[in-house]
Amino acid sequence: MNIDNEMKIWEERSNDDFGKILQAIKEATKDYFFVEEDEYGNYVTPISDYIVEYSLDGNRKYTASVIKNILENWDILGNDEGVDSLMVELENLI
Repeated sequence: MNIDNEMKIWEERSNDDFGKILQAIKEATKDYFFVEEDEYGNYVTPISDYIVEYSLDGNRKYTASVIKNILENWDILGNDEGVDSLMVELENLI
């Protein structure tokens, strides 16, 4: 696979229903985390790398599981109805 194919897959996964919910979760939780910007001006949270990983490998089950564990460990799940709802939507797409 060449870089053009990889970038196409990345773009497709980032914009599919699962990828959009991941981005919504990242946006909804950024105030819970200490947010840093990377060299491109994107903010980085504890779930950022797993969102990128999904864009590359497409493993929904693993990604949802890791994101859920992080949100539980940070006491976000169960304490934020919006995030809870997004997590249910994400798990329904597995």
